[in-house]
Amino acid sequence: MGQRAKSLLAAVLALVVVGGPQQFWSAAVDASEIKTAAGVSYDVVAAGLDRPRGVLIDRSGDLYAVEQGAGTIVKIAADGRVVRITKGLDDPHDLDTDSNGNLFVADTGNNRVAIVAPSGSVETYLSGLRGPVDLAFSPAGELLVCEYAAARLTAFKSPKDRRVIVSGFRPHGLAFLPGDIILVNDVSGGRVVKVTSDGTIMSLATQIEVPIGIAIGPSGDVYVAEKKAGRLLRIGTGGTRTVLLEGLMSPRDPAFDTAGNLFVAETDRGRILKLSGAF
Repeated sequence: MGQRAKSLLAAVLALVVVGGPQQFWSAAVDASEIKTAAGVSYDVVAAGLDRPRGVLIDRSGDLYAVEQGAGTIVKIAADGRVVRITKGLDDPHDLDTDSNGNLFVADTGNNRVAIVAPSGSVETYLSGLRGPVDLAFSPAGELLVCEYAAARLTAFKSPKDRRVIVSGFRPHGLAFLPGDIILVNDVSGGRVVKVTSDGTIMSLATQIEVPIGIAIGPSGDVYVAEKKAGRLLRIGTGGTRTVLLEGLMSPRDPAFDTAGNLFVAETDRGRILKLSGAF
């Protein structure tokens, strides 16, 4: 079966009514599609999604993502059930959760961050943003938002208490290192930078082709999705780079669960992958 036929079959089999359950299926994958590093393999844990991104694994092990095309949030339970838990978003990009189980979503097309309660209700948490594309709670409890159109990273203690951490480049992905250091993808500069508590910017890695999403692994290595190059990179603590997956179609937003499993959205194939092995 050709790749176009496979993609069509995936889309047909995975249609879901908003709010209804669906058993995910693991797509048959042509081994020539994606090249893997030695000792690395992957499984498809969700397919037939409408431009998934913003991968998030909560404390219970449930997997979430946004569907950028459909304007929904998808929950993929550990037993494989898939439920679209909310709809009506406009071009959503990213997710995070707080200790109360609320989901915070970068509702990019509406220039806001929305909060989704466990009950499913949706309210505006932050408004008047300029292209919010990524968000994450810092260890100190602030909500950091990458405002792509404004070329700045903004921190919010509350909706009325905000500060600009850094500006002058287009941020698209963030993670946290010990010592109040923030890792940020600088899309306009094709690099990953470290931002210190006083706003100093230092390059961690350069010549990265459209970095979208970033995660820190259990060993301290940094994982970056290169959207344009179609690769998932590991950047070791000593700076060594390893291409873990190559041949992806618009990879975005790698994320780890508490067990150390690594997930990544392959947006243009409508699926989420889970890596196994020596990654």
